[in-house]
Amino acid sequence: MANSNPAAPLSNKMPSGIPYIVGNEGAERFSFYGMKAILKIYLIALFVHFVDESTVPSDQMAEAEAQSTEIVHLFVAGVYAFPLIGAIMADRLLGKYLTIFWVSLIYCAGHAVLAVAGRFGAMDQFAAAELSMYLGLGLIAIGSGGIKPCVSANVGDQFTAANSHLVTRVYQVFYFIINYGSFFSTVLTPLLLRYFGAEVAFGVPGVLMGIATLVFWMGRHKFVHVPPSPGGKLGLFDTLVTTLLFTPLFSLIIGYFVLWEHHLGQAQQAAGDAYEGVTGEIVASYFAHYWWLPVGTIVAVVAGLAAFRVRQRIQTSESFLPVLLYNLTHQSERQPGMSFFDVGRARFGEEAGDGPPAVLKIMVVFSMVSVFWALFDQHASTWVDQARLMALGLRVPAYLGYWAFAATIGLSLFAGIWLFRWLANNPIAANVTKAVLGIIVASGLLAALADAVGPPMGNVISETDGVVTRERMLDIEMSAAQLSALNPLFVMIVIPTLNFLVYAPLRTRGIEIKPLQKMTAGMFLAGAAFAAAAILQTAIESQGEGQVHALWQIVPYFIMTVSEVLVSITGLEFAYTQAPRAMKSTIMGFWLLCVTFGNLLVAFLAPLQERIALSNFFWLFAGLMAGAAVIFAGLAMLYRGKSYLQHAEGE
Repeated sequence: MANSNPAAPLSNKMPSGIPYIVGNEGAERFSFYGMKAILKIYLIALFVHFVDESTVPSDQMAEAEAQSTEIVHLFVAGVYAFPLIGAIMADRLLGKYLTIFWVSLIYCAGHAVLAVAGRFGAMDQFAAAELSMYLGLGLIAIGSGGIKPCVSANVGDQFTAANSHLVTRVYQVFYFIINYGSFFSTVLTPLLLRYFGAEVAFGVPGVLMGIATLVFWMGRHKFVHVPPSPGGKLGLFDTLVTTLLFTPLFSLIIGYFVLWEHHLGQAQQAAGDAYEGVTGEIVASYFAHYWWLPVGTIVAVVAGLAAFRVRQRIQTSESFLPVLLYNLTHQSERQPGMSFFDVGRARFGEEAGDGPPAVLKIMVVFSMVSVFWALFDQHASTWVDQARLMALGLRVPAYLGYWAFAATIGLSLFAGIWLFRWLANNPIAANVTKAVLGIIVASGLLAALADAVGPPMGNVISETDGVVTRERMLDIEMSAAQLSALNPLFVMIVIPTLNFLVYAPLRTRGIEIKPLQKMTAGMFLAGAAFAAAAILQTAIESQGEGQVHALWQIVPYFIMTVSEVLVSITGLEFAYTQAPRAMKSTIMGFWLLCVTFGNLLVAFLAPLQERIALSNFFWLFAGLMAGAAVIFAGLAMLYRGKSYLQHAEGE
């Protein structure tokens, strides 16, 4: 937060830059989740060249499903790998505003390329469409990843001591707007794909991202701009060092999951029926052809370490890596009775010296969280595959169906206006809000009455001499991708439910559930969610495609959402409090890397979709999660740490 006079009177006015930040976040999340909602379905269609999927041979369809799963999770892995560089660039070199603005332009370019990919696909230029998809996804991963670590911190920068009591409320709004945008984009974007094609379906999220960038630019004179520290040459060194040292991660993604898959595919095509699997000859030819990748990676790491040494000679940093390396290279200075990390404590002080052991202990505990993310992010891939095999039709009372659609749109618009008027310190009068809600409820009652006694408005039964006869029910065909909207919908329900019905009653009885206990429960629940998905898939495989209704996915989605709230939100809070002040960015970066590694695990195992039933694929991950949860529970019991909170203002 920006410094100010601690004696200043309290203010209930929001900082003038907050509406622009929240507006930017809402539009950006709509664009991201809208694109992600249709990604799996579009990739499958692209890989089978947009023919009727019922005519595609089963082995070719299985290959398309496995390949699309791999691409989706590689994309998510990239999204959560780039924040490490974005955070350093914002904090050390450019500042948050410039970092968000410039990577937002990259983000917009990524959406534009996806729209072009959609046009190529419509023109049957499949190779160009696939290449454009990969390029667009790469640009979006850079853009979204670059923004991700900056936005929340930028919110906090806007507050002073006078209005700091509003921070919690704003972050609640922030979390709400993320799920709000995610829900509606996941519902609406598949409809754009169905009725207008991929070019429009990918283009509309791009327009929203353009609006997000414009809104953010409009607030440039309203924001509190915290300058980067140290900035200048040192900031450039820090950014360069971080980028070079993380080269192996990006080389792994490009080398194994992109170049290796391409090389292996060419080997299979060349060998034909004589293909015998991966051999030493294939591996040798891969490294002979792509020799520059391992060589370049080693050179980058060596250059990163050299740049780090130069940076330390200019000015010593007390962040995680310098303190850890000092401990590793100065063990000769240990005195009798000193521990391994006491060398660093003697050089940098107690709290900075505590950093490496504290962070490493948290990393060990959180290592199992990667498996949770491997399961959670499959709601955008394999759970869509499952929904595609289910009955997606709904029959609802006609008037109530039309009312629900109109009420959702109307409430969404009103909620957006209400929210931004409130953030702009000009709230809508309570009487107006009550009147709007009253009108919506009353119109819903009238719709129900019309369904009971009014003229039918549903499906057409017959038409004779211009007279149309209708029944009272309306048929709705859902998209498999729309089921993913259950997650943000349940998030908005589960968070207050847990607070009011679980945590608060326990607290009144003097029972406080510890963060690691919540996370342990959440990880076991994630395994249970995949067990539920596996049982559901077994029913689909035994009864046949289109026989089990897609709304049964409510069960695994609800369990997984409870798991997400227990693991994700709690884990962020725990990591932040357990890391020393100088190491908080480091541990936040590692938390995001857990998401990357989890998605890489799915990408690695995705080819199994071609060889085993989807139910067995789900059981595999349920078993992995159960094992990881047991290990996590043991590590949590052994964990001993202490909390580090930010200094009070004025300290």
